[in-house]
Amino acid sequence: MQAVKALYKEGKIQLLTPLQGVTEAELLVIVLDKNEQTTSMVNTDYLVEPSSEQNFKSLGLSSFFETDEDHQIDWEEAFDVQAR
Repeated sequence: MQAVKALYKEGKIQLLTPLQGVTEAELLVIVLDKNEQTTSMVNTDYLVEPSSEQNFKSLGLSSFFETDEDHQIDWEEAFDVQAR
């Protein structure tokens, strides 16, 4: 999965970022109407200090990912994700 930026104008979509290594794909598009955007919608980034509980959970998860056990699990099958 890749995220790319594009412009839509007069019925045409122009990619501003090239797709890397993709010859065929299904695209899911999120449309942000330039005329209806507000500054409160655009500026939603803020810093949240993690709690000790969040840090503890992160440590537990990070010890699992990128291990042999992680690579042996078929996550699509585990979460019953259907191929498109």
